Amino acid sequence: MAPTVALRQAKRAPLSNLMPTSAYVVVADPHDRAWIASALTNDLVDSVRYANHDATQIAGLPGGPGRCLILTADSDEAATLRLVRDIRRLGNEIPVIVLGPHSAFRVAVEIARLQATDFLERPVSLRQLRSAVRRACS
Repeated sequence: MAPTVALRQAKRAPLSNLMPTSAYVVVADPHDRAWIASALTNDLVDSVRYANHDATQIAGLPGGPGRCLILTADSDEAATLRLVRDIRRLGNEIPVIVLGPHSAFRVAVEIARLQATDFLERPVSLRQLRSAVRRACS
């Protein structure tokens, strides 16, 4: 197989075929949790794991390729910013994807300053979420 064809096929392949992948989710709303899990499992990530809002616990999660953290900034934007700030302060560079309301421009700017990978404005489409996770985990 030509190298170009192999590269094109690898770009289209699910992440889980390329490397073990995990998405860690810190989301309180059970409907959001279910939607995120159904959007990512089966062909994009190997596992969706839930974590609480404890920065020390999250900072201990393995980072690196194939891992990302998904947070929401819907109910308490300040708590989300504090969590990302604490995770970075504790030395974890795991890619962070934040889902938040379209009115949260200030939060989006601050999240970018904290080196989060993506801020997705609600309503978030399935395609947007999957693309953000693919970028974060690659």
